[in-house]
Amino acid sequence: MNTLIIFLIIFFFLILSFWFIIYRIRKISKHYFNTTDLKKIIELAKLEESENPKSVGSLDSLYLNNFKKDFPTFNLNELKRLNESFILDMYDAIEKKNIEKISNKNEKIISYIKSRINDSSDNLKFTNFKFHATVLNKYEKDDGIANLYLASSFEYLENGKKIQKRIKSEYIYIINEQQVKNIKAIGLNCPNCGAPITTLNHKKCSYCKTGVIDLIKKSFILNDISEY
Repeated sequence: MNTLIIFLIIFFFLILSFWFIIYRIRKISKHYFNTTDLKKIIELAKLEESENPKSVGSLDSLYLNNFKKDFPTFNLNELKRLNESFILDMYDAIEKKNIEKISNKNEKIISYIKSRINDSSDNLKFTNFKFHATVLNKYEKDDGIANLYLASSFEYLENGKKIQKRIKSEYIYIINEQQVKNIKAIGLNCPNCGAPITTLNHKKCSYCKTGVIDLIKKSFILNDISEY
């Protein structure tokens, strides 16, 4: 008998807790969304998400001084514009389902674009691109290599529907090839054919014979790209 009473007490307590939670959810929904309809709330949340630009962590104050010490004459703003231009080319390739116009044949970048193409529907149309910001997100150097990360926040219309996106781009610069311990671990690829660069001792790509080492040693090379 006592067990039954305890069970009933627990049961009614759970019922009351459940209805209290429902009451609070409905109250909050009414306050913030002016509706308790779950479908409308989801639609309003999606609309709000599409209207608000995604934030990017600008760490210029933390990394910019060190970057300028290592590259005093380098135009970082130009690299930011080139990065935005590449993003536009990438979306054009996704829309047209054609990677031939992508000049950078890095294996990781091509793999990312191919995955976007495979996931996209036919008759896809990207228009009205607008970049909100492209910032220095991180800068570090180790073993003769400098790694620079740019973060871009932008919006566009996908078949008329506004989308907010955020992309991080990794750039690599070989400062001192003599200090590079393991070039294979970096994952560099020939920008012309996409073949992996396994040594800095050869001036040309071992596959397509394009001169790549001097290019890599004298400029920041886009080495990876990802959404976050």
